[in-house]
Amino acid sequence: MVKKFFYYFSILIFLLIVVIFYLSFFGIHTDKFNNNLSKRIKETYPKINVEFSEIKLLLNPLNFTIKLETENPKITSDNIELKLESISSEYNFAAFFKKEFGINNINISTKVIEIKDLIKLLRLTEDNIQLFLLQKAINNGQIIINAKFNFDEDGKIKEDVKLSGGLYNLSLKLLNDNDIKNINTIFNYDNRTLVFEKTKLEYLDIKLSSNKISVTENDKLYNVKGDFNNKKTNLSKKVLELFFQNQKFDNIILSTESNFSFNISKEYKFSNINLISNINLDQATWNYKNEQVKKFIPVFDNKIKLNDHKITFKYDKKFNLNGKGKFEINNNQDEIEYNLIKNNDQISYFVNILLDNTPLKLDFLNYEKKENFKSNLEIKAKKIKNNFTINELLFNSKNASFFSNLIEFDKNFKIVKFDNIKLNYTDTRNLKNDLSITNKNSYYSISGENFAFDKIVEEALTGDNKQKNKFFTKEKKLFKINIGKAYIDKDHDLTNLKGDFLIVNNEIETLNLTSNFTENKNVNLSVKTLNDIKVTTFYSELAKPFVKKFKFIKGFEEGQINFSSTTKNNISNSKLNIYDFKLKEIPTLTKILTLASLQGISDLLTGEGIRFDEFEMIFTNEKNLMQINEIYSIGPAISILMEGYVQKNELVSLKGTLVPATTINKFVASIPLLGDILVGKKTGEGVFGVSFKIKGPPKDLKTTVNPIKTLTPRFITRTLEKIKKNN
Repeated sequence: MVKKFFYYFSILIFLLIVVIFYLSFFGIHTDKFNNNLSKRIKETYPKINVEFSEIKLLLNPLNFTIKLETENPKITSDNIELKLESISSEYNFAAFFKKEFGINNINISTKVIEIKDLIKLLRLTEDNIQLFLLQKAINNGQIIINAKFNFDEDGKIKEDVKLSGGLYNLSLKLLNDNDIKNINTIFNYDNRTLVFEKTKLEYLDIKLSSNKISVTENDKLYNVKGDFNNKKTNLSKKVLELFFQNQKFDNIILSTESNFSFNISKEYKFSNINLISNINLDQATWNYKNEQVKKFIPVFDNKIKLNDHKITFKYDKKFNLNGKGKFEINNNQDEIEYNLIKNNDQISYFVNILLDNTPLKLDFLNYEKKENFKSNLEIKAKKIKNNFTINELLFNSKNASFFSNLIEFDKNFKIVKFDNIKLNYTDTRNLKNDLSITNKNSYYSISGENFAFDKIVEEALTGDNKQKNKFFTKEKKLFKINIGKAYIDKDHDLTNLKGDFLIVNNEIETLNLTSNFTENKNVNLSVKTLNDIKVTTFYSELAKPFVKKFKFIKGFEEGQINFSSTTKNNISNSKLNIYDFKLKEIPTLTKILTLASLQGISDLLTGEGIRFDEFEMIFTNEKNLMQINEIYSIGPAISILMEGYVQKNELVSLKGTLVPATTINKFVASIPLLGDILVGKKTGEGVFGVSFKIKGPPKDLKTTVNPIKTLTPRFITRTLEKIKKNN
């Protein structure tokens, strides 16, 4: 009996083992759990229906659970239908009899499903603002998901969710109406970390890719890090409009490799932003229309081309940009190296430019660097809020060295102050210049061995002392001058140039300069301002260096010059006198004499020259108009009286009277008693003169001449005044 019991018990145990083995490895197929599972899910998520096909049961005897597997199930809700690849779950079979939830976990594998449908379904289970915004942002796209959810005893999903899958052809709508298109990526979510791998997308026609991007959730924030790259791309008009105002850049071709990381709080605040980007800029064109640049770079054609730039961009609380490459101005190519660091309100700059091929011109210094001339410009500067400072500026070339340090500018880029400026160069006339301007706190000292000082003189002679370029702020600035040799031109120079001048609101308020030529002939220049009236005076015992600057006068010799001008409200009234001089050639005057058949005097003018006792010019300057009230010149051979106007670079209009000395002598001699005293009894023959007109553009003047028999009262009056003065 006992033997039979153990026999049948053994058989039973064996059969039980076989059954357990079979159920554990092969399982059974049944639909008896379908309704129960659907019902349990429905109780927890009332709006969701899950349709199961035949379920495969696999026994796990170690933890008293049953693994349930089904293929091709459906999840539906309203108009939503999600087709799944499979669902598997561990079911605590004891809970079946106790009518408890009993599902330990669910593993879901989907087929390709629409992302918008998935989000709608998720919002039915747990709606929040993130899902709402995500739904609004998605235009279209598909997803494949492999998901594992673990449940607690109450049927709630635990936080240890695991996800994997892929996104395909996803399109996101941004707030600026520029979509991110064709997003394709593989993702994995585990332990509160979401990882995207092998990501590709398009934004503004730029194709971007990423090897890995991870998002890790902490208690209070999300940590994001990863990389992004783009192959060589020609940036579209949309990109340029987005990043560059007024489209100053175009023809940009570049590639990038970037790594980034940052934190974002659950209130969407960013922190700990780190970015490293390596940029290969193949080419770009900067359109920069600026007439001021043309004054310094004559070949400037309103654009700068950039080629082959290697740029590194870093951001870690501070902005750091390093770059090096070539630039081209009107087919002249040179190299540039630059560094920019921004830290809070401070920006530091470093620029090193090789200017071997680009021509450079500084008119105010009479300096010119031609093409194919090795040169280097180095600038170190910083900007703090609205104030800009050049810490160091150094220009080196074969024939020039310019240096300055600590030049401070205000927000309008006007000079507040500077410490030191040193100029050492050879100008266009092959004159050596050596000048230093040093801040002495209460004044600026201008000193040097040699310097071309003709610009100041030219401004004085034209009566235009107004500073056209406003370099300084409105504060007063006093300059004291002590220069050993000051060039007027290649043939004339001043020695011991001394004096001072005061600049107020970018205009010379007072100026006093004294010097002398090597012939011990004195030169004086002064400017005085009182009640908005500026008085300029200039005197030189040697007139030639200043008169010869006028190109229409050739062969000027000897003479003294005296100039005075009064300026108010940008209108200047001036008077210029030149005494005891000789002229060898004035083309316009020669033409007048020839047309008037005064060949003898004309030959004299082009030969040994004509002597004049005095030249006087009274004129008014207002903007670009010079109104000539009177020009009167008297000499032993001829006398001239003129008036008219000159519209700068546009039109010349003059009319006047020319009378040979014989006519003047005869006229004066005919005056009873006065004629005997001033001229005497003997006079020349041929009583006549000519009237003339000069009119046209400066480069195409037309001259007409008419003989006259009678002198105008004005000419007679002015002649008598001069004769009386000279006698």
